Amino acid sequence: MQEMETTSMKIRQLHSSQKEAMKKITEFSGEANELDIDEWLFDLNNLFSLMKLKGETKILETMGKLTGPALRWYQENLKLFTNWSDAEKALRDRFKEFTSDSQLMQEFFYIHQEENQSVISFYKNVLRKYRKYRQFITEQQVITVLQNGVKNSLKEHLIRNEKEIK
Repeated sequence: MQEMETTSMKIRQLHSSQKEAMKKITEFSGEANELDIDEWLFDLNNLFSLMKLKGETKILETMGKLTGPALRWYQENLKLFTNWSDAEKALRDRFKEFTSDSQLMQEFFYIHQEENQSVISFYKNVLRKYRKYRQFITEQQVITVLQNGVKNSLKEHLIRNEKEIK
């Protein structure tokens, strides 16, 4: 009997931690100038993998993170999604903004650390963009963007330390 109670308690704790993790995923409305659909789905899929969710549950959990036009579109098309792959592809097709390859490359090479942005946040932003443009960009180019994009005060520090290492 006690073993069943322990199992039940563990399941409740797991559900509670899953709900907390889902809260950390930002909502997606499909509006312009919002988080990119690829980035949003990447974060969502990472969480789904950690949670070991089944396809049907993924489809329903996704609805809970959509708002506005994206939610209305999703609800109208819900019957068409026979599995998570269909739903994910449909979301990507519907909300993917078209940008030319050269425009994407130019955007990547002009990433700069904002005045109040932490180095970690800047680094994560560069890596997130790299995942998106991976077929066009080499690792050396990522390093160049990281070196050139940091604030000037940090550049001076990096250059000074690089000379000491050599």
